[in-house]
Formats: sequence, structure tokens, C-alpha cells
Amino acid sequence: MKPVLIAAGVGLLTLVRLSAAQEPPPADSSPMLRADTVPPPGVTETAFVFRSGALRLAGTLTEPRTAGRVPIAILVAGSGPTDRNGNSAAGLRTNTYAQLAWGLAERGVASLRYDKRVLPTAEGAVDMATLSFDDFADDVVGAAAAIRATDRYGKIVVAGHSEGAGLAIRAAARGLQADGLVLVAGAGRPMLQILHEQVGRQVDATALLAFDSAMARYVRGEPPGEVPQGLAALFVPAHQRFVSGLAAYDPTAELARVTVPVLIVQGETDIQIRPVDAERLRAARPDARLVLLPETNHVLKHATDTTLLAQLVTYRDPTLPVEPAAVEAIAAWVAALR
Repeated sequence: MKPVLIAAGVGLLTLVRLSAAQEPPPADSSPMLRADTVPPPGVTETAFVFRSGALRLAGTLTEPRTAGRVPIAILVAGSGPTDRNGNSAAGLRTNTYAQLAWGLAERGVASLRYDKRVLPTAEGAVDMATLSFDDFADDVVGAAAAIRATDRYGKIVVAGHSEGAGLAIRAAARGLQADGLVLVAGAGRPMLQILHEQVGRQVDATALLAFDSAMARYVRGEPPGEVPQGLAALFVPAHQRFVSGLAAYDPTAELARVTVPVLIVQGETDIQIRPVDAERLRAARPDARLVLLPETNHVLKHATDTTLLAQLVTYRDPTLPVEPAAVEAIAAWVAALR
């Protein structure tokens, strides 16, 4: 048994234990490419490109076939090279964001979901070594500005998932013009605390101490030194600036300064971000609405078992549906915004 990554690349990573027989298939045989991205009847989708600094980022507008100005949610992806649909060549195949967009449209809420600047669809040069957490937050600002400039929609909300929730919060301090924030499975503790907890489920006390020491050096901009076996992907030199910025981010302190309405959505069987994180976020904004979803995991799929192996299928099967209660909670809150 050895640790392997289910979401690799820039950002907060989660580890699961797999036997050799259960390791991910090669990228060139990934069933992610067969994920259904055709919207259901009654939902229309069009391409949408917007600028963020010198970059042009590609996305998808999903809209209900209804007349009038509908509200719109900008969906911000979680960590790693996750695309607009919630899938990744690193082994993540959920289709979560596509399914969420369709469900919102069926309930009268349009959405924009977009590919991150680290993906091939981005037009313009991206230097991984200088990439920062704030760069991704600025992409959120750019997306909202582009949507507002169309003058086609009513209320504009930003709905960030996982690390995307943190980006939504940070964007609020960097010029974001939105009417509300939806924080889905967002961290309520500093990144290093959550990484310590996640890695601690995978390794013994000696390896965990070595990991903590290496990570402390890494976020200071120093060489990490010896890294426990199987965890080297968390210490990629080109990602050091990004991870250092993420480590300095305090979600509750920043959320307390947000002035727009906030919805917090958290699955109760999430094994990456726990309900305690949602409670901490709500404590920072006591007026926020908190929705806890029973038997719902980090990727908004149905899950009753909170063991790592039992939930792995929900990260790899894009045909599994998003829990309807998650979609309904977001749509109802957006519709009630005044």
C-alpha cells in the first residue's frame, strides 16, 4: 500500500491509499474523455471567452431557455489542473461542475464555468514558477467583470468549490463585483492545518513529522530537504510560490471582511474538507446561511461510507449524478437574493 494522488498539480492535494492493482490508468486511456458533457433538454450552452490580464480564458455559458434577465453563478474550480467540467488528466473524473451548471439552469439560474489558466485552452503565456494564488483570484474578478459587461443577467454570484471557495473569498478583496458568494466545501482552516490532517491519515507519526518539517521549509521558499516516500508531488519546485501564497491565506479572517451575502454548502461525508470547516466559516460570518448536506461528499456525490477507498469511485465515475439537494440549496439561495 502506498499513497497516491487523486488530484495532482497546483493547489491543495488529497491523498488516498491504493493497492498497486487499484492505481490510476495511464492518462492516454483515461475514461475522462468519455464524460458526458451534452446538456439536457431545456438547457442551452455557448462558448464564452474572457480576459484576465494578458490571458484569454475559455469557458461555457449555461442558460435556461427562459425569457428575461436571470441570475448567473460563476463556478470556480478546485485545486489542481481541474477543467470547467470538474475533470482532470491527473485522475479526477467527476463532471461535477457540468452537472451543477445543468441543474442550476433547470432551476432558472444561468452559470459560467471556465478552464483554469494552467490548462491548454488558456491563450497567453503562463510561467508556473511565478504563478500565485492571487493570479487565480484575479481570474475570478475578470470572469465577473466580463459577465457584468454583457448586461444580460440579473444578480451575479460567485460559487467556488474547494480551493475555488478560497479564491472567491480572496477575489472579494481584489475588486470582485458580485452580489453574493457561495462557498462549497471550502476550507475554514489554514492550508497547512488541513494538509497535516490529510497526510496524517496516510502515514505514521515519524513520516508526518518529517512531512511537516519539509512543508514548513517549502512554504518559506527553502529547499524542503528529505521528503517522505510518496509525497514528492506536494513539493514541486515550480509550485513553491503558489503554495506559499496559499499557506498564508487565512479563510476566516478574509471572509470576515466580505460584505456581500454568503451561502456555505458542506457535505457531511466529505473526507477532504470537514463540517468543522463550514462551521468555522459561518463563525466568521454569522449572518451567512449554512447548508449541511447528509450523505454528500467533497465532489457533491452521494456517499455514506467515509473511508477513502469507498469514496474513490465518486472521483472517477463522471456518470454519477450530483446530489440534487446541493443544486437546490444553491439555486434557492440565489433566487432569494435581493
